[in-house]
Amino acid sequence: MNKKYADEQLEKAYDLYAKPLERFCLSRLGEAYESVSDCVQEAFYIYYKRLLDNEQFENSRAFLYRTVSNLALKARDEYFKNASRTKSIDDESVGEIPVTIEDSITDYTDYDKLKDLLISRLSENEQRLYQMKYVEDKSLAEISKILDINEKAVANRTHRLRLKIKRLIEPILEENEIGGS
Repeated sequence: MNKKYADEQLEKAYDLYAKPLERFCLSRLGEAYESVSDCVQEAFYIYYKRLLDNEQFENSRAFLYRTVSNLALKARDEYFKNASRTKSIDDESVGEIPVTIEDSITDYTDYDKLKDLLISRLSENEQRLYQMKYVEDKSLAEISKILDINEKAVANRTHRLRLKIKRLIEPILEENEIGGS
């Protein structure tokens, strides 16, 4: 195969599959959704390189979906690996912890530190639930088994946790007009 053929095949595949691959990738990434474009573009790059290396594809669509799926899973794992590297506020030598989150907004410009401060305001059980649901990305069923309670109770606790977090950050958002209108 020559470059002209590879270019034609790439363009054809891109026109047919780019948007569906983005939607598929988004469903795989979850919270790591910012990596969608990178995963899709890298999949097309790999496809193009293989075309240039004279590889024949019986089903280019299947190859692209499999490649995007693998790249998305890798990106999601990397996202959660990096998210779990945040240090506890106790590990930081930041001096005395401010009394309220509102007081701390001027003291902290690092969002990870603000997140850690917010999480420190949660009870031990709430922190554990937050970790399982939002950091480890466990399903309600998985959390239910771990905590030995039914899924409805997990859903209720998760809902109450989201409301509490919202109550804690609303004053900051309103004061700084963050979050749009």
